[in-house]
Amino acid sequence: MKTILARAIFAAILLAPAAAFAHPGDHTTMSVAAVAHHIVTSPDHLAEVVMGALMVVGLVIRRRRRAGR
Repeated sequence: MKTILARAIFAAILLAPAAAFAHPGDHTTMSVAAVAHHIVTSPDHLAEVVMGALMVVGLVIRRRRRAGR
């Protein structure tokens, strides 16, 4: 039961950004450098990157702790 709930929460976290719109505008014509600059200079995009990085770090720490048992 715990595993099913964890997977459901994980799926919801992965799908939530697809439903959110940070702001209007089309980014498909931007170069890679322009997109990188846009992400780093926009607080809303930067917050998403930081949260994603924190989630990855948390998962790595959790796996290392479980492997040590």
